[in-house]
Amino acid sequence: MVKRLVEQYRPGDAVEVMFELGGDATWQRGQVVKHQPPGVWVRTDDGRLWFVTNTRRIRPSADAPNAR
Repeated sequence: MVKRLVEQYRPGDAVEVMFELGGDATWQRGQVVKHQPPGVWVRTDDGRLWFVTNTRRIRPSADAPNAR
């Protein structure tokens, strides 16, 4: 069973969020700001807030000290 996002990530965790445009996927760096089941709020490096609910569109940041 897949863990819920609120079980996988804590506020302050460095993450990357995937955005898709015209079939091209890009990963944007960000930080988990808070939980709001069923997802988490992430602030990307450009300052925008995103509500993420899909486990396939978020991952631990590759250069985070505690990357899972």
